[in-house]
Amino acid sequence: MKTTLSAATLLFFASFSVVAAAGCSAPDSDEAVESNEAALVSCGSASYNEALAHYKNAVAWSKDRLANGVCNSENGFFWEIANEASRAVMTCGAFRETIKTSPWAAPVRTVLAPSLTLRSLTGELAVIKDSSFQNWTGTEAHFEKGLTFWAHAQGAYGPPVRIEFAAGGKATWGYLHHDKATDDITFRTEPATYTITKTAGAKGKRTIKVVHGGVTETFTLAVENAWQYKDAPVFTLVPATGTNVPQLYSLVTECDA
Repeated sequence: MKTTLSAATLLFFASFSVVAAAGCSAPDSDEAVESNEAALVSCGSASYNEALAHYKNAVAWSKDRLANGVCNSENGFFWEIANEASRAVMTCGAFRETIKTSPWAAPVRTVLAPSLTLRSLTGELAVIKDSSFQNWTGTEAHFEKGLTFWAHAQGAYGPPVRIEFAAGGKATWGYLHHDKATDDITFRTEPATYTITKTAGAKGKRTIKVVHGGVTETFTLAVENAWQYKDAPVFTLVPATGTNVPQLYSLVTECDA
């Protein structure tokens, strides 16, 4: 009996051969990337292989960061890793599930765990652009699991404000403190609480109120479009008008001097 392979299967094996040949040898077990026939068929060989290259960069750079520290890694910054992961999923959407569940993507998930951007890359949050299609359903659950937002760093002192959100409406408010007597600048933290309010139903944006040290800060959770179309979305906490608190971000620069 003659065995006939489907066109999809032939495409899968052809692409797999190209990827394997590119390295001239089989990858080590800790570098292996599982091939996915469904992803290959849905995206096509060219898009699949392009996305795979971005995905492998994100994994490799995450491992470098975890092994050597962010400031001693070659490409281990938040922005770089998130952007490579985003280019993978924007080139071939099937990589959202890969980043979400694959054991080989664990370093990416570990590095980006504090950032709401990761939940967009995995498809758990249906917001990738500031558009009419954004859907904020499930936002509260992501805050419950733990998220961090930072203000942009001020030189060597780092972010002037950082908020770490946790389960049960608990949070930690971090801030730079200037001691006028000694002229020292140090980073301090204090306990905080937060609430999240829907502004326009389940799909609409959220208002987040954070109480720390007897002060209530009000923010609107929003998203900024990336500089380039396939780059990672940046989520923001936009402070209410008239406040002295800076805007906070889900991705920030690191190792600034």
